[in-house]
Amino acid sequence: MEKFGIEINWAAIIILFLCVWGFVENRLGWHKDFSMIIIATLLQYVFFIVLLFLAFLDKKNNYYSKQWTFKEALTFGIFLTGLLTILNPLAQYIIYQSISPNYFDNLIEYQLAKGRSTREELLQIHNMELKIREGVMNTLSMGVIFTGLFAFILKNKPHQYESTQHTTNKTLR
Repeated sequence: MEKFGIEINWAAIIILFLCVWGFVENRLGWHKDFSMIIIATLLQYVFFIVLLFLAFLDKKNNYYSKQWTFKEALTFGIFLTGLLTILNPLAQYIIYQSISPNYFDNLIEYQLAKGRSTREELLQIHNMELKIREGVMNTLSMGVIFTGLFAFILKNKPHQYESTQHTTNKTLR
């Protein structure tokens, strides 16, 4: 359990952040007036990426004693991404059923007022099922992409094979 404690801790922190972010968006009126939805989404992604990076630093500094390979970092990130992907539907449910239960109705009314589609079309694309799918896909894709990036950036210990090969080359000279 201790081996995965940091992953579980950060998964809980990030999922809690998503719920708090949904609360903040709702309190700011962004779940009634969707003119700020692009900015709100970008800010959410920035905070998500920062939290993900902090999770990587935490694991590197406190479990691997500030030294880890690309593979160790990648394994950590993939496991954390898996946890976040599994927990994301819970966060979506809390946000859209408890924090902002009128979200989909408000979004549909907002888009109807803009003349963007018919009510039937909007009902098909703005609902809990599709929002959960979107959340899962976004979490999985962003998690994998940033895991690769952070693993590459934060690696500072050569892979065992690279270390052995380097030593062998020195001995042969």
